[in-house]
Amino acid sequence: MIGSPAGDDSKLESIIDRVSARAAKHCKLAIDPVGTMPTFGAEALRATFYPTQEPRGCDLMLPWRVPITAITSIVEDGVTLAVDTDFKLVGGGMVRRLSDSDPFYWSTGKIVVLYAAGWSLPDSVPPDLEEQVIEQVKTNYLGADRDGAIRSETINDVGAWQYAVAGGDSIGSSGLLTALESALSPYKDWSQG
Repeated sequence: MIGSPAGDDSKLESIIDRVSARAAKHCKLAIDPVGTMPTFGAEALRATFYPTQEPRGCDLMLPWRVPITAITSIVEDGVTLAVDTDFKLVGGGMVRRLSDSDPFYWSTGKIVVLYAAGWSLPDSVPPDLEEQVIEQVKTNYLGADRDGAIRSETINDVGAWQYAVAGGDSIGSSGLLTALESALSPYKDWSQG
């Protein structure tokens, strides 16, 4: 990495990985069935909704990945549906079933959705989010060699320092900077509570 002290590249990469994992956990991104860690990176996904006795309503909630960029296909009971005619992505991972442009109920049969989510990293991350992630990495890097249990430090005739701590005014309960938590809020799965 340009500008990192000699030998600190692996340390920075480790911090970036930890910040990314914490951000994904904060947003409650879904973990796939084989346990692959969630990511904000671009990926092709498949969601299968198995037959049910219960009515589904007109909206399906896709497993939460951020952001959902495209629906490749939806097959409902063996029939391939057409985008903007039979369904539309309404945001927040919701896919609305349509009939003549009006909301319509999904069948109780098997539904398979192929879709794309995430950003091409690092180039297409929204600038405001990227800025806050960089601040988080910088904070973690500068605090890596400090005892996390020390909240303040005074050296006579030199200076006094107070450190940010989790749950304080600058670090939220997730362990992320509150500014990063705020930047992540549009990408958080609020259905998980």
